[in-house]
Amino acid sequence: MSSPTPRRSPLGAIESVQHPPQEAQLFERPFLTQINLRLDPADSEALAAIQLVLGVQLPLTPNTTAAGQELLAAWLGPDEWLLLTEHHQPDALVTNLQAALTGHFASVVDTSAGQTVIRLSGPSALDVLARGCALDLHPSAFPPGACAQTLLARAQALLIAVDAAPTFDIIVRRSFAPYVAAWLQDSAHQFDLHFPTSDTA
Repeated sequence: MSSPTPRRSPLGAIESVQHPPQEAQLFERPFLTQINLRLDPADSEALAAIQLVLGVQLPLTPNTTAAGQELLAAWLGPDEWLLLTEHHQPDALVTNLQAALTGHFASVVDTSAGQTVIRLSGPSALDVLARGCALDLHPSAFPPGACAQTLLARAQALLIAVDAAPTFDIIVRRSFAPYVAAWLQDSAHQFDLHFPTSDTA
């Protein structure tokens, strides 16, 4: 009997590691569960049911996130959110959400395999992103907890401000991940930022 094929992250080609060195400021966060959720924000019963499942109240203010102990919900549109977590398996979370939304007009789609998350952190993060993003990402305009869909080096991305370090999570489609990673590494070269590899972990 053949052994199962090991999972390969979108940035496996650059040997990005799942648990980077503590000092790493540029790395992939592979294999996160990512769920696209759509429902009517005026449906208070559905919102309450989702909150019971997630432990997080969905953010209703545009371009904001809501974080719990195990999950982050990012606003994508008036009736659309992205759920991110390291602590839930996609199938189980989808099943629980679908059960909670029975009888409601809603959609729950596992997008985990189609996207990846790149984390960029440190004092130079704003300078790096400014080279390829037109948004004002200064904390005064884009504080921790903010999110926005935008173009980064002409690739579609969702940016999430994680903290005031500043730290950003950059969510991109799997097919664009190697390009965005190469662009980030090139842009961050002068700041001595690079993706950690398996032999530096």
